[in-house]
Amino acid sequence: MTGPSPALLGLDTLIKIRRDQLGFYADMHARFGDTVPLRLGPYRSWLLFHPDQIEVVLASKADKFIRFERMMTVLRQWNGESLFIAEGQSWHNRRRKVLPAFARKKMPAYEAVFQHVAEDWVKRLSEQSDNNGDVDLDADDIFAQIALDIALRTLFGGGFSESMDQVSEHIKVLSKVAFRECASPLTLPDYLPLPGKREKKNAMAFMRDLVRDLVEDRIDGPAGDDLLQVLIETHAGDKQEICDDAMSLLIAGHETSGAALSWIFALLADHPAALEKCQNEVAGTNDVGEMSYLSAVVDEALRLYPPGYTLFLRQAVEDVDVAGIAVKKGELLQVIPYMTGRDARFFDDPNQFRPERFLTKPAWPFFANIPFSAGPRACTGHQFALKEVSIIAAELLRAFHPRLSGSFPAPDPKFSLRPQDGLPMIWKNR
Repeated sequence: MTGPSPALLGLDTLIKIRRDQLGFYADMHARFGDTVPLRLGPYRSWLLFHPDQIEVVLASKADKFIRFERMMTVLRQWNGESLFIAEGQSWHNRRRKVLPAFARKKMPAYEAVFQHVAEDWVKRLSEQSDNNGDVDLDADDIFAQIALDIALRTLFGGGFSESMDQVSEHIKVLSKVAFRECASPLTLPDYLPLPGKREKKNAMAFMRDLVRDLVEDRIDGPAGDDLLQVLIETHAGDKQEICDDAMSLLIAGHETSGAALSWIFALLADHPAALEKCQNEVAGTNDVGEMSYLSAVVDEALRLYPPGYTLFLRQAVEDVDVAGIAVKKGELLQVIPYMTGRDARFFDDPNQFRPERFLTKPAWPFFANIPFSAGPRACTGHQFALKEVSIIAAELLRAFHPRLSGSFPAPDPKFSLRPQDGLPMIWKNR
């Protein structure tokens, strides 16, 4: 198996990844095939592009790997030892405690929140329309706000209108810091008097204080009917565990949902026939469970533009065979859903937006399309997220006709996959 030259300890490779990450992955797959060895500083790393390899890493031998500790150290700064960060038995224990928050019986209450938020935003945006009934907006920013609104209401019961803008700005800072520090071979110490370091400290302090105060108020006050109450009960009042998981759910949940909605609307605006089908469907029923074409649109958008476009690097904790690859203890493995979901071996016209492919039984291997990851560490709230984006999309499509203000956006691979330079759109009141 061959790969790019390991000269300079892979410094040239790191530069290429920083310059054009998605293009680098595509080039590696085209030149070297399904298995690409890389040198990344002191580490030997593998890019894995075949579903059989991915299944081993994420499922059948998942216990042989942990997420790369350097990345987890970065995220631990504000996520603590949450479900998102924990490994081994600690992760198993936390997962058992957090799962009740996403139980099927909880979904009707969450869906009511999704519906209420969607109606609020339809009203708010309609009031911003001009004399022609048009709303000129950055849809990516709007979807980030909507997803944050939902995260705050489902997690803490709402009541955040006065501080939502601050919460949004501080989460953006932490997302930017996470990408920068995870992607950099060297991280400068936080005590340096640099503007970026002050910004990071302020964001961390604001979010920690916010979550801690909300948790303490709930523990000392009346019970609620939200995710926070479930965390309090399942963590038996352990304040630190509650705060850590609440912080992770707040930040990670809204980041991915907002990005998914951006790509759904960008793709629909770019494909008028699909948009018309969706709008006809949502006009005929209020039950998203009956909206098969909208569901296919959501699935196709997630295949083409998964917010989690690359999974956290896995590190082998022992020597292990990965579908014929002899991986040594300490080596890193990278799985890239953005690439596997566009593999022409498994998807006809893989780079084309064709929701119809999801209206029939999948013809591709399961591990070829994993927008929410897979195996034991798959996204715990993926059903929550699918309902959320479907209900929001249905209400907005019922109220507005979206169109792009310019060309279709390029993907910007940062901490999640978002449209580069935002998503300028014009939504016309219907």
